[in-house]
Amino acid sequence: MNTFLHKKLGINLVDKLDIAEGTSILLAISSGQDSLCLLKLFIDIKEQYKLNIAIISIDHQWRADSCVNSQHMVNIIQKAQIKSYLYQLRPKNYSELELRNLRYQIFLETAIKYSYELIATAHTASDQVETCIYNMIQGSNIDGLNSLIWKRNIDKDLKIIRPLLNFSRGEIKWFCNYFSLPIWFDYTNLYYKNNRSRGRHELIPYIKNHYSQDLERKIPKFLEKTYLDSEYLRQNTIKLYQQIKHPYFIAVNYQILTKQHKSLQLRLLELFLLHNTKLTLSDNLLSDIMDCIHKNSYIRIMNQDILIQSNRTWLYIS
Repeated sequence: MNTFLHKKLGINLVDKLDIAEGTSILLAISSGQDSLCLLKLFIDIKEQYKLNIAIISIDHQWRADSCVNSQHMVNIIQKAQIKSYLYQLRPKNYSELELRNLRYQIFLETAIKYSYELIATAHTASDQVETCIYNMIQGSNIDGLNSLIWKRNIDKDLKIIRPLLNFSRGEIKWFCNYFSLPIWFDYTNLYYKNNRSRGRHELIPYIKNHYSQDLERKIPKFLEKTYLDSEYLRQNTIKLYQQIKHPYFIAVNYQILTKQHKSLQLRLLELFLLHNTKLTLSDNLLSDIMDCIHKNSYIRIMNQDILIQSNRTWLYIS
């Protein structure tokens, strides 16, 4: 039986994600409600859209119930009867960022090895709201506010997609209840030492109660608008970088750079360093470098064995 969420997903696949018939998609799932909703929807529509789907799931080994949760995941996969890739991490005290990076690295390597074109995650409008507010509190720029978007290239022939990005948590809860999906409750979501959990259970309900009940529609609308601005700045930064980079050395012409708007200056400097060193410098250090550039003073900054220095025209990395 198809529901309004089946129809909503179909519209997203065509209008938001432009997915062609015969596309191979790796579904990154857990046993939570968002993931099981994603899995159920794709199983139901895969014949209609002629999709080749498979499951990838990772056991992080950081909860006391990891063993039984893994068996629960195996049962779900066996019932789904589609190709699956299961991974189990060695127990370790990973930070949230380390765990996220490791998880996506496994997704990427598996998708490339087995020739999948897309990796689909179960992020929703509720996740988009939480991420936006969390990153705003952390002092992010507008790029960080838009970190959860419909699709993103992560390799030459591979994209990550978020087909449920306009689904609310309430809609997904209804869907899981309607089809009696075997959700596994993650008790760590109740631990308020995790800032995201505190935001989900305290801050966002407070905002909804006192400012806007329609948060999961209004914030994504705001993010759609800022995404266009962010993309415009990003593309102009890349164009400028191509124009002012040294033809032979790892350097940029900072005399031309200083004639640009400050937003482009900081973005280009960040891109220059990230592209050539794979390092992301702090906002304070980037500002220090820009101050030296504007004062026409000699720059010599050591950071993690990277030397940043200048002469009269060029800013070099060595």
